[in-house]
Amino acid sequence: MKLVDNLYAYVWSGEDNNCNSYLFAGALKDGGHVLIDPGHITTPMYRQPGWERLVQEMARDGLDAAAVGLVILTHAHADHSEAAGLIRKEHRALVAASEIESRMYQRMGGATDVYLEEGELLLGQNGRMKLDVLLSPGHSPGHITIYWPEQKVLITGDVVFFRSTGRVDLPGGSAAVLKQSIERLSELDVEYLLCGHPYGHPGVIEGRDAVRQNFDFIKTNILR
Repeated sequence: MKLVDNLYAYVWSGEDNNCNSYLFAGALKDGGHVLIDPGHITTPMYRQPGWERLVQEMARDGLDAAAVGLVILTHAHADHSEAAGLIRKEHRALVAASEIESRMYQRMGGATDVYLEEGELLLGQNGRMKLDVLLSPGHSPGHITIYWPEQKVLITGDVVFFRSTGRVDLPGGSAAVLKQSIERLSELDVEYLLCGHPYGHPGVIEGRDAVRQNFDFIKTNILR
């Protein structure tokens, strides 16, 4: 589903747990795509074909999965990262994550090529697309979020959902740290809030007012 300009959202619709994926089409210098959080190859409980479904959905939008040249992981949990290794092997894509998440991913058998630090990530010819990488720990210790200031898009991974937040009971999680991350993200000017999962909602929240209401609900009812 095309959201704005060259940004596509792929909302997981299966019964098993898997993440939403987001793609910047043609964002690299060679025209390759940037894919954020490719999810599972095959989901763990019902054995649903996560990666195959994503490839098919991309194809319906006229996008070739073989043209993915960069995979960005918001964090290393398998429901966001498992397919990255396959894309790296089959399509020679680079895989990027924060250094902390990269170490976790390596312990799971994965490999990253680029460590992402907080700051600007410039893509395309002459850095024509500028993304902001924000360290947003709490759900996992090296979690990042991606902000596209030009279109006011925030990709939150498992930090923020529709009227909910990421869990903090996994290794490296912290409710206090997650609260700080959410407070910080809530100050951004956001028109599209793109969540990591479709929990009770597709996870694509459109409109400044709807985004603000979602943050206000979370801060009032969950982060007290």
